[in-house]
Amino acid sequence: MSSPPHQNQDQHEDVSLHAHPLREYNVTLSSGGNVETIYILARNSMQAAYSALELAGDRNSQLINICLTDEWQEEEALLPE
Repeated sequence: MSSPPHQNQDQHEDVSLHAHPLREYNVTLSSGGNVETIYILARNSMQAAYSALELAGDRNSQLINICLTDEWQEEEALLPE
């Protein structure tokens, strides 16, 4: 007997969630001359970008930048010894 289509989709989503753990991103917003940095969690840069854009809209702010919090550590780890 085959599984219902939604069950297969749920299993696929579970696998993809484990393949992309949450990572911390810095979001820089500007509003009325004030600049603030907010930290968000996202599974990838695309999700971080959409979340940051939504956050900027909710706060009536301009989105300035999004970057991975520990990006420098990853670059450093990739350098040959």
